[in-house]
Amino acid sequence: MSILDWLYPPTCVGCRKLIPLNETQPRDMCLCNMCQSLFEPITFPICKNCGVPTEKEVDHCVSCFGKNFYFTTNRAMFVYYEIMRDLLLELKFNQDKQIAHSLGKLWAMHVSDMLQEISHSTYLVPLPLHPKKQRERGFNQAEILTHHLSTRLNIPIEHVLQRVVDTPPQSGLHPRQRMENVSGAFDIAKNISPKSKCYIIIDDIYTTGASLNECAKVLLEAGATDVCCMTLSIVEKSTNEK
Repeated sequence: MSILDWLYPPTCVGCRKLIPLNETQPRDMCLCNMCQSLFEPITFPICKNCGVPTEKEVDHCVSCFGKNFYFTTNRAMFVYYEIMRDLLLELKFNQDKQIAHSLGKLWAMHVSDMLQEISHSTYLVPLPLHPKKQRERGFNQAEILTHHLSTRLNIPIEHVLQRVVDTPPQSGLHPRQRMENVSGAFDIAKNISPKSKCYIIIDDIYTTGASLNECAKVLLEAGATDVCCMTLSIVEKSTNEK
């Protein structure tokens, strides 16, 4: 433990209390043991498409059934509720960058080792923000999350996507409106070719998957071999078969 821990003990981003000195987890995570225990990683059975918890394993849950998806699968780490919801709202609306780092380190601590044996041509790609929105917020939380996953999984990052349309927020829109809202909003970044590469798109939350799906479509149309997604959290719909 460094002298700085004694002089400036870190504050938990969850409960906003000082982290006790006897807690030995990586202190720069800024999440106390109690708050960490509130995050329960999603376990099987799940929907094979979006990753939401289900009563039994299904190819498509009620929310996914009948829709056309371009990505192969999404794997979510936590359900979006209570502490996760509060932290992500604080991150986005109060520009608390430390929360993104804390959640990124927590995600990296739990992420499965199965992704370490993937093709050498696989890259992580953060879901991009429009430059205007990123300037207003000061950062892109998906980029921060991707950095921590890249370090943990030893998978390189490629900023192959760019957001070319500053779309209105997705919140409050119905699923079809969400798809229409992001249609044409993404493009391939200049001087990068996705041909014959595999990608894993990283984002903080899966709601309907509209933005992820649009990004996957753009990558596949530009020659990518395969596109999967990983999200920190997923909204658990009450209509899903459990």
